[in-house]
Amino acid sequence: MNLIFDKDKGIELGLILGIFAMPFITFKYISLLMFCTFGCFFLKKLYKKEKICFTPIDGYLLIFLLVLIFSAIFSITKNQSMKELFVYISILLMVFMVTRSFDKKTLNQLLMFFIIAATFVAIYGIYQYLTGAVGGHGWVDVKTNPNLKARAYSTMDNPNILAEYLVIAGSLSVALFLNSKNIYRKVFLFGTTGIILLCLLFTFSRGGWIAFALSMFIILASENKKIIPIAILLGFISLFFLPDVVLDRIKTIGSVKDSSNAYRFLIWAASIKMLKDFWASGVGLGYAAFVKVYPNYTLAGIKAAHAHNSYLQIAIETGILGLLAFLMSVLKAYMIGIFNVYKSKDPFFKRISAASIGAISGLMVHGMVEHILFDYRVIFSFWFAIAIIIASYNNIVFNKNN
Repeated sequence: MNLIFDKDKGIELGLILGIFAMPFITFKYISLLMFCTFGCFFLKKLYKKEKICFTPIDGYLLIFLLVLIFSAIFSITKNQSMKELFVYISILLMVFMVTRSFDKKTLNQLLMFFIIAATFVAIYGIYQYLTGAVGGHGWVDVKTNPNLKARAYSTMDNPNILAEYLVIAGSLSVALFLNSKNIYRKVFLFGTTGIILLCLLFTFSRGGWIAFALSMFIILASENKKIIPIAILLGFISLFFLPDVVLDRIKTIGSVKDSSNAYRFLIWAASIKMLKDFWASGVGLGYAAFVKVYPNYTLAGIKAAHAHNSYLQIAIETGILGLLAFLMSVLKAYMIGIFNVYKSKDPFFKRISAASIGAISGLMVHGMVEHILFDYRVIFSFWFAIAIIIASYNNIVFNKNN
């Protein structure tokens, strides 16, 4: 980790500190750190008269940012939306810096810090589950899951949010494991992957499980398509060895008898009614605007902090234009990631791009039944995965050996 002692590597250090500390401290400090780090980035470019290169995704991100600014200014809860905007800008600044400041070596280090932090988060989550820490009362339906007594939530305070974070960390850990040639590093990454996946299991987040399964499918497909049938067969066989509490949870996927599934239908119906009235402008950036308006549309008295569907939520907050800008940004990231996988000569960039595509794909599917961009730490991690794709692209394009 030589960059920590390199006086010219302050930007990388600021980003690494942010990545590592993000799951453990109040996010406003991460946002402040990103702004300060960007200040150093800008002054360095200005002092050295270095040009700032632009990437194929920048135009889409700029449109998305402009929509966010509009949504914050014209929000029905302006003060709270401006705070949300501050966070979003700090996250997009992180994307801007990661994509322009990291070569292969420092990108590898950044990913290792992300995975190590996630491993500590996972260890705490495993400890919670094994010691029977119950957490929130609404996380378990004892009627349909009689054997389920607790769910891991760790520092994320919610098992579904924890699962979303672990899907990204687990995918990137698998990529680094596959890419590692050093036996000690490989053993270490095998351990981090195992710990992260065990904690993901203990979240009992059905959406999280499906998201990671999809991510693994994409990672394996990029490695060798012949592995996929074997992986599917092993996955099927593993069902016979899973404990009853896990099998019971799997059986409730899509069941309307499960209370967490049933109330989602009511929230979706109310949210669609809401969207019909605010499809053009949105109610305003952030959950506060949603919470203020939602009671006028609620069905059966069901309370909700968000729409339990990321696409509905983004459209309600920022309007249809905001949803389109978001989807176009993600789609462009996909296209760049696919380019990386097929064009890079360096397996490192191919694998971390495939893992990032896999993680994003998994979360986008999970986003159909949950608002995956509700928690700042997951928003940060989601855009971090996109930043990894763009950083890989820049390394591939500007270094012909890749």
